[in-house]
Amino acid sequence: MAVQKLNIQQGYALFAKKEYHTQWHRHYGIELILCKEGNFTIQTEKHIHRHIHAAIIPSNMSHRFSCGDAVCKLLFLDPHSRIGKFVNDRYQLNVDKKIIVHPQNIQLLFGNNTSTVCDSLVKDKPPIKIDGRVRYCLREIEQNLTTSSLSVKQLSQVAYLSESRLAHLFKEEMGVSIRQYILWNKVRMAVARSKEGQSLTSSAHYAGFTDSAHFSRTFLAMFGSTPSFALQS
Repeated sequence: MAVQKLNIQQGYALFAKKEYHTQWHRHYGIELILCKEGNFTIQTEKHIHRHIHAAIIPSNMSHRFSCGDAVCKLLFLDPHSRIGKFVNDRYQLNVDKKIIVHPQNIQLLFGNNTSTVCDSLVKDKPPIKIDGRVRYCLREIEQNLTTSSLSVKQLSQVAYLSESRLAHLFKEEMGVSIRQYILWNKVRMAVARSKEGQSLTSSAHYAGFTDSAHFSRTFLAMFGSTPSFALQS
């Protein structure tokens, strides 16, 4: 699952991997998968989709993935980025809460100009609306992501809410818990650092993980494989 493209500002990351198999996992990002030659299998808690060549997996859906003798491209979108919201709305992911098999026009997002396509698709879309108190938390998380001491208590003080009320509001607005959101962004930061040529250990420490083992466990839970395997070419 070597990184091909990564644009944190636009909210997407594109990976490619041959013979990629995962354990059960779930993550905050919307996942789009395309296999131009060959096919893959996705299993959820309710269904097994075999011999498919394209799919979209909604945010936070538990699944496992198997791509045999073929190269699969995997595009992860931040659900609250403009392109993530476009895909959510276009394929009604929040309504159906199920995998979309062979979605129309998915290949457009996997071309040589992913950034240009993302820009064109969301050109006339309004900004994402999020409760102001949650926005304060998102800003605090972004500014303190590299620390290991970021806590719900700290965020509740920023939002002027009790910890329990903030936890409920955050999940209602973002679709995942505060902890899941923080870990997702720490992993994203570590992957970006790794793409710049830093070691996985150095990248993990930079992103605020206590050690490389903590990073590996978190990555495994989110992507179903170890970072050393998934991020290598």
